[in-house]
Amino acid sequence: MKPCKHKEIQFGKNTILLADVPDFEVWIPRLLQEMNAHRAAFDTSHMINGRWENSYLSVDLVPHIRIPMRFARNLGKEIMKIQSMILFESPTGSNNPHPPFWFNLAKPGEITGLHNHAHYSALSVVTYLQAELDAGSLYFHLEGEGQIEIEPALGRMVMFPPSLHHGVRVNRSTTERISLAFNLFSFPFNCDELW
Repeated sequence: MKPCKHKEIQFGKNTILLADVPDFEVWIPRLLQEMNAHRAAFDTSHMINGRWENSYLSVDLVPHIRIPMRFARNLGKEIMKIQSMILFESPTGSNNPHPPFWFNLAKPGEITGLHNHAHYSALSVVTYLQAELDAGSLYFHLEGEGQIEIEPALGRMVMFPPSLHHGVRVNRSTTERISLAFNLFSFPFNCDELW
């Protein structure tokens, strides 16, 4: 992997890593085209305040997701020294039918509440596919440390420990904010409790 510019933020004992995924000007339009062509096939979960938090598609319908997911795995290994694996579908025997990657779509006025991710994952990742100014910053909350906020930017990837509580502020822009979120896993893992 060629060197990439990145930024590390220390938040309590946690490291949050920011980087721009290479060639995002090329693969993001292709991924958005794939996603938009298959919106009718979305499988959804976590309806909160009338909004589906997670929208899932098969990797076969959105093959360009492999680019940011592979980049995240490699960056986590190189910078954070975390060995991980990518799962493109729910493993056999899992109680969760959804793959461990999803699209998060927020129309103007919508938010994502405070939550954390998989107990058995090694890293959690968010990559911005569409975000205008005031589309809603990603924020992290840590008891005793307060909060920090990260503004979305096209092609920006944010990697963080899955146990770190995070949410997204209200989308005050005029367009839908779209991000790709996923978890990376290390061995051994219990497929019944992946996420």
